[in-house]
Amino acid sequence: MLNSIFKYYLKERKLLTYFLVSSFFVTVLDLYGPIVVQNLIDNSIPKKNINEFFMFSAFLLTLYIIRLFLSIYSSSRGQLMGNRIKFFMREDLFKKILNQPDTYFMKNQSGDIISRVTNDLENVSALLYRGLEDFLFSILSIAGAMALMATFNLKLTLITMIPLPIAIYFTIIQNKKLKYGYIEVRERFSKLTSGIHNSLKTIFFIKDNVLEKDTLEKFSSKNKELLSVEKNNIFNTSALMSGINFYNQLTQLIVIFIGGYMHIKGEISFGIIVSFILLTNRFRVYLLRLMGLVDVFQRGATGISRFLEIMNIPNIKDGNTIIEKNIDSIKVDGLNFAFGKQEVIKNLSITIEKGEKVAFVGESGVGKTTIFSLLKRTFLPEENTIFINDLCIHEVDRESLLNKIAIVDQRDSLMNETILENIKVVKRDATKKEIEEALELAELKEFVESLEKKENTKLGQGGIELSSGQKQRLSMARLFLKDPEIIFLDEGTSALDNILEKKIMDNILQKFEDKIIISIAHRLNTLKKFNKIVVLGKDGIKEIGDFQSLIDKKGVFFNMYKAGNL
Repeated sequence: MLNSIFKYYLKERKLLTYFLVSSFFVTVLDLYGPIVVQNLIDNSIPKKNINEFFMFSAFLLTLYIIRLFLSIYSSSRGQLMGNRIKFFMREDLFKKILNQPDTYFMKNQSGDIISRVTNDLENVSALLYRGLEDFLFSILSIAGAMALMATFNLKLTLITMIPLPIAIYFTIIQNKKLKYGYIEVRERFSKLTSGIHNSLKTIFFIKDNVLEKDTLEKFSSKNKELLSVEKNNIFNTSALMSGINFYNQLTQLIVIFIGGYMHIKGEISFGIIVSFILLTNRFRVYLLRLMGLVDVFQRGATGISRFLEIMNIPNIKDGNTIIEKNIDSIKVDGLNFAFGKQEVIKNLSITIEKGEKVAFVGESGVGKTTIFSLLKRTFLPEENTIFINDLCIHEVDRESLLNKIAIVDQRDSLMNETILENIKVVKRDATKKEIEEALELAELKEFVESLEKKENTKLGQGGIELSSGQKQRLSMARLFLKDPEIIFLDEGTSALDNILEKKIMDNILQKFEDKIIISIAHRLNTLKKFNKIVVLGKDGIKEIGDFQSLIDKKGVFFNMYKAGNL
């Protein structure tokens, strides 16, 4: 874990050096102040030398001013270092997330992924900056204060330190309670957040079925659980803070009582007593800073763990061969595929040549969408079962393959950007003419022209809401603009009425006449112009042929078509 994080410190070694050096001098000045005070009280005041008194006072004020600016510089360098480390970690994490397969996003909630990129790295940043500063310099300050006190008077130092083991033991016990308390608070808070997310995700269902009361009761239950653990934590935190304050007051009382006694006997000066009080007060400050690290460390360590959990996921093994020429054929030879022990595709063999239009139909769960996932290398099949231009898909560079594929499915893939940005995302250098042609082929040009800002109209939050059909047509416009070698349609026209569906399908078949089109469709009447219709079942291919031949055969496809047109 440390090696993985240390490399980010190395990236910011310049800021790290500035931060550590300036923080070191701040600590030195904190310890040097009591020495000046001791000299001021023991030397300048008794002599009644007004010039020397003002000189020491001015010197002390100068130290405090220098400390002020050093502290500002140290804090700003430290925060900048923490923010820059967070920046690089966030970049690396998001890049890693983007390179994950579809299955990762199926298994993980979007809220959890967002939390890893945002909240978790905020906590990591706090640990890497504040945690480092508070830990190193609190230890250094406490050790320095003890050493300085010993140089003043070893006997008084040892007596003053008598309550320290008890304070340390008390602090360790309270820290353990706080550690588990913080973990419990975060767990309860996570459950509360998850509950809110689920409620908002299904808010229309809740309102349509008058479930507001039930939803509020569940929320209140989780909210009460959170309040309960927070109450326990508040007590433990208050006990810790009060205990440290009591320790500080006790040590000051010891200094005043024992120090006063030693002063009366002539063993120490009054200035040493004052310096001891100042130094014991530093103990309290730095002990409090160390205690504050408990939550910072817990949150930061959890954030680092969750960061590395994603960063350590093995990358998808990519091929080395970049597809540069046109795709002339796709060959599937004896393909078997399973998710764990669940077999999804069994002994599938088919060859699709350039210009062919092929559809996969069948009941749910026979692997239609999985075939798409395998063809675009989301999942890797057994070797020598899928070939692109006679090249095993294992050897194919995934990015070069996806650049030649366009996919239209039922998912909402639109961004909160303008219509223009949503289309141009597949071809950044597209001309106005190409965009207008794409909109026209997607039967969307008339609608866009009717908008006040036309293609510069923003979608989503702060903009207009599109119907399901309009969203799907916008996805179709992307398809026409990209002009790919392979077209995947996974229920790509499911949100369209029959008239629009026929128009757009005719446009697709005409524009991409010489390209490979692979479709999944439940509206079987849209497949009349397809070269091959592959009827899949649990045991593999049930039937294969064109539309008319399968109807004439009066088999599985005929029964599906008949049932769909009742």
